[in-house]
Amino acid sequence: MITFIIGGIKSGKSNFALKEGEKTGNRNFYYIATARVIDEEMKERIERHKKERGSHWITIEEPINLNEAIMKITQNSSVVIDCLTTWLTNLLVEGYDFCEFVEAFFDLLRKYRDEIHLFIVANEVGLGIIPENELGRKFVDLAGTVNHKVMDICDRAYLMVAGVPLRIK
Repeated sequence: MITFIIGGIKSGKSNFALKEGEKTGNRNFYYIATARVIDEEMKERIERHKKERGSHWITIEEPINLNEAIMKITQNSSVVIDCLTTWLTNLLVEGYDFCEFVEAFFDLLRKYRDEIHLFIVANEVGLGIIPENELGRKFVDLAGTVNHKVMDICDRAYLMVAGVPLRIK
């Protein structure tokens, strides 16, 4: 089963995903973190989030190869991918073949959807202003397209608004 949780930054997406993951009745809980430690503040933020999740959530830090991380996970697991938008940023900024990684990711989602409960967290990028530079516009276009594809294949979807989940699919 795939649940897509989309919303603005700090809208409560991650906490909601974790709570929903714990309700599945699964024995194993995995949190795939896509953020990189880029400075001291980010390092402290990541450590704080790990403590908030609790030790029953196994953290896999994987900023690029989500497929590799997912393939390590056993059946009867809840998996939170947090966040798809950060993963896309990593791919774009670091010059990876964006299309190759994204298509491989969707192929894997289709394959594993019946084996594990996936909770995919992403930022809604379509509610802001049009970026002033080419890279920003390219990112918004790519992220919007990927979000559409996730929405197409997910079983359930929620829009988070100020900590409140609104079921949209």
